[in-house]
Amino acid sequence: MVGSGKISATSLGRAGEFLTASKLQMAGLETTHVAGSCDLHVALPNKRVLRVEVKAALTPSPSGAFRFHVGNSNAEVFMLVSLQLSLIRIFNKSDLKKSMITLRPAEFTEQAEADDIAHLLLR
Repeated sequence: MVGSGKISATSLGRAGEFLTASKLQMAGLETTHVAGSCDLHVALPNKRVLRVEVKAALTPSPSGAFRFHVGNSNAEVFMLVSLQLSLIRIFNKSDLKKSMITLRPAEFTEQAEADDIAHLLLR
């Protein structure tokens, strides 16, 4: 890392947003950064626009899992990012029953990411 070696929560979140946007753009989806109620708008092939909130973690917690606080949001979809692995996972808000989501590093795979993006393309 550059500078003091400590990254702010804002910078961490922004890095997650840009990584996510890049991956979605490479899959053929249009993305727009949004200030305020959510992080990204994603235009689906059917022209529907999804409200997306991106949550990023740099390293696993001492328990060995990446932890994400999803809280209250008007987003329809949450994209959880492991910056350490440069991989994302995608979840419908309705599928998340807790405000704290934990994912083990093994749950972040290229195949899982590809499957999640493919599922998003079919919405």
